[in-house]
Amino acid sequence: MKKTLIVKGFLTLNIFCMLACSKTKQTGKENNFPKENLQNQDLKEFIGKRITVTGQTINMKLGALLIIENGESIWMEGMDSWPDGYYVSKSETKTVKVTGILTEKNDLPVFIISDSTIQQGIPQPEKTNLEKSGNRYFLKDYKYTVLK
Repeated sequence: MKKTLIVKGFLTLNIFCMLACSKTKQTGKENNFPKENLQNQDLKEFIGKRITVTGQTINMKLGALLIIENGESIWMEGMDSWPDGYYVSKSETKTVKVTGILTEKNDLPVFIISDSTIQQGIPQPEKTNLEKSGNRYFLKDYKYTVLK
């Protein structure tokens, strides 16, 4: 029963994130950071560097999240939630431009679903790359401005 609830919760979170990603907007090019056709490997190139990105504000259990146009999630280091009014619901968020230093952490407790043992963390389907699925990007020493 607990396993079913965990799986349902994880699937609900994934669906929510996908829906939130579909409503982001970005414009321009700053600090040589390509905002169009951005892919995961592009973010890795900028770890440790100051970047500017634009995206939608989301509050999650793990803290304040920025969803950029390519669907990539970037967490705001040290911010538990966006200020009041920045995230009211998935259809009522703010678009912000954030400049900060990009960092990466592999700190999410993930595991492959198995019927044989009780496990804690975020369940993943078989053949999932656990190192990649437990990874998160963060912005530190950041400043943000509301675009709309």
